[in-house]
Amino acid sequence: MQNCWYGDNRDLVKWSILMHLADMNSASCILQIAYFQECSFPKVELDSEERAIPEEVLRHFRDVGNIKGLSSSIRVEVFDKVITDRERYLLEAKEFISRHAAGCRCVVFLDPDTGLESTQPSLKHVLRKEANDFWKSLKVGDTLAIYQHQTNRNGKPWQEPKRMEFEKAIGVPEGSVKVGRGPKLARDVVLFYAIKTQ
Repeated sequence: MQNCWYGDNRDLVKWSILMHLADMNSASCILQIAYFQECSFPKVELDSEERAIPEEVLRHFRDVGNIKGLSSSIRVEVFDKVITDRERYLLEAKEFISRHAAGCRCVVFLDPDTGLESTQPSLKHVLRKEANDFWKSLKVGDTLAIYQHQTNRNGKPWQEPKRMEFEKAIGVPEGSVKVGRGPKLARDVVLFYAIKTQ
């Protein structure tokens, strides 16, 4: 996730679904693994003179950590370290989950820019192996959710194939992964999720 996209309609979809999942499954926390990447913002102009966007404006409108103030009944924590080294990132993210999920049921939310890896994976994707590692680290009753952006623009179905890929990646029986969406807000994104039962 890049901070330049924080707060758009996709976030309304993501966080509405996550709050409902937490409520439905009696989870007291949502742990966002942001797959965070910094982005640079263009400058504004005042009478043709370029000026940077003030830090306080960025903190208010584009700080992914602001989501922690979303709810008083469901605690939200954000792992927002910049992802550069995948192996180190995975280790630190799993430690974050272990530390914040102790003693409570939680929803772990993998939030990359794009979703599950494609044929050309990059830092914008969650690798299948990473999804499986996160799944294995969860307790019974916890939920794993992943953000998935539309994978193609040529009219072919994309949600069901990606749902099945996620199911295979985490090694759950067919039909275990469900879909959350908000097509009237953002038709090009879904959240896939599964509840750990054993």
